[in-house]
Amino acid sequence: AASDVYKRQCVDCEAGRYAIDTGSATLEDCIECAAGRYVAATGSDAAEDCIGCAVGRYIDVPGSDEAEDCIDCVAGRYLDVEGGSAASDCIGCAAGRYSETSGNDAADDCIGCVAGKYVEAEGSNEASDCIDCVAGRYVDVAGSAALSECKDCAAGKYVAVVGSSAASDCIDCAAGRYIDVGGSDSDTDCIDCVAGKYVEDTGSALESDCIGCAAGKYSTTIGSVSAVSCIDCEAGRYAIDTGSATLEDCIECAVGRYVVATGSDEAEDCIGCAVGRYIDVLGSD
Repeated sequence: AASDVYKRQCVDCEAGRYAIDTGSATLEDCIECAAGRYVAATGSDAAEDCIGCAVGRYIDVPGSDEAEDCIDCVAGRYLDVEGGSAASDCIGCAAGRYSETSGNDAADDCIGCVAGKYVEAEGSNEASDCIDCVAGRYVDVAGSAALSECKDCAAGKYVAVVGSSAASDCIDCAAGRYIDVGGSDSDTDCIDCVAGKYVEDTGSALESDCIGCAAGKYSTTIGSVSAVSCIDCEAGRYAIDTGSATLEDCIECAVGRYVVATGSDEAEDCIGCAVGRYIDVLGSD
């Protein structure tokens, strides 16, 4: 009967602790559950009685006695194993991704920045952390992790707004203009075809896309969009080269010769005066 009395005087280790040996004499002989683990019951007798914090949570002190002691990983981080014992166990969302909720338990909980945006830092916790691609560039996939993933608009095109998400957001240079580099961010980057040349198509990417006015014609206008802008050399003149830009590029017929028609394109178009007649000035018509 006396032994029963003594037995009844043994006290359970409190919640958050356990004792694996017999004959424990003090509370200090009860071992605290390790950081990352807890036990709500009293009288635990094995380390295995301590339960790991659920995925997405951690506890950084020993001796925890309830699941509520486990702390959610903050937004922008996740933990995909049980028993996290420090905030640093929570893994930052990868660059290009973010999470606005706490307690995430998988990398898939991190959301990719939408097309047109990127984020280079890890552990982003708001959609607003995602940065727009700059004007002149676009990205057409989600989850971009660097500015370098934003693609230049092709030569012949530009985009003036930020955050473009498709190549189709890039706008063609207007007819009469071209741009021969990628990544243009304004229509003012588009260059006028020089006088004497024109281009009818939009989105021209090379200076050579500008077409010279035909021989016998010239144009003083820059940025011309059609051959209609090319003017015939006047009567008494001709032009043998394409791309003439001024009336002076039209050559006067030599003395003794004339041409009545406009738009002449070779010296042979100038007609010699008939026998018995002469003309002593250039450019006769």
